[in-house]
Amino acid sequence: MTSSTMKKTILVVEDFTSIRNFLCDTLERAGYATIATSNGNEAFGVLNNETISVDLVLSDYNMPECTGLELLNKIKGQTGTSKIPVIFLTTERDPEKMREAQKAGLAAWVKKPYKADTFFALIENAIVNGQ
Repeated sequence: MTSSTMKKTILVVEDFTSIRNFLCDTLERAGYATIATSNGNEAFGVLNNETISVDLVLSDYNMPECTGLELLNKIKGQTGTSKIPVIFLTTERDPEKMREAQKAGLAAWVKKPYKADTFFALIENAIVNGQ
């Protein structure tokens, strides 16, 4: 496989198992490879594993142990991970939290429930543009 035909890998960070499984199934049906984690600390561990290549992080905002914003700040604050685009998929609607995440380097904020076509367009755009 050339790099243009290789599957893109999305790291899914979601504390609710049913939502995490649904997202992984949906993304895999759309042609992506997925890695599932249940919180930001787990996700950051995956990102720091040099044998794993992640093209995009899709994270919930409100999670125990390490919130989506804390994970975003860790990702953007470290040279090896700072170029990986991050999208939040969340029920969170606080405009101040949204502004803070955008300032920290968030590629997109998707509100649950989401429209599938918009959701996949944002993912593709973030991966292509390396936000």
